[in-house]
Formats: sequence, C-alpha cells, structure tokens
Amino acid sequence: MNYTLEQTGRVLSRLKMGVSTQSAKKLVDNGKLKRVQRPHYCPNTADPFVVCVDSLQNYLINEVGLNANVVYEAVYGTGGNQ
Repeated sequence: MNYTLEQTGRVLSRLKMGVSTQSAKKLVDNGKLKRVQRPHYCPNTADPFVVCVDSLQNYLINEVGLNANVVYEAVYGTGGNQ
C-alpha cells in the first residue's frame, strides 16, 4: 500500500509530528521513508512518487518509538489489534 505525500502529511499531522506535505517530503528526502514510483492509477500529484506505508509504519514505531496501535490508528483510521 502506498500513500501520496499529502496523505502521509495527514498521518504525521494526526500524530502531532508535522502539519504539512513538506514534513513528509523531508522524511523521504532524508531516506527515513521509502519512495515508490507512482503507479498509473494513483491520484495525480505534483510528485512523481508515493510513500510506502510499511516504511511509514516502521519509521514511526521503530525510530520514533510510538505505540503500534497508535500508529495503526493514525495510518488506517482504526484501532489496530483489538
């Protein structure tokens, strides 16, 4: 599963880690999040790539140290392993 930079920015905003697409772009540029070439069916965005959701989850859990259920809820909008 992949998210656009805008979607990734919204996840970061939900976690109070950044409020813009630029926050997500900086994480991709710094190699913290995996960049994937945008598939043809993906919404048209200004960037030619999307963010791998697995890398976003791994970064938030392993590097930032957030609880997996909190991350799951922010990424997918539901309550994780309940």
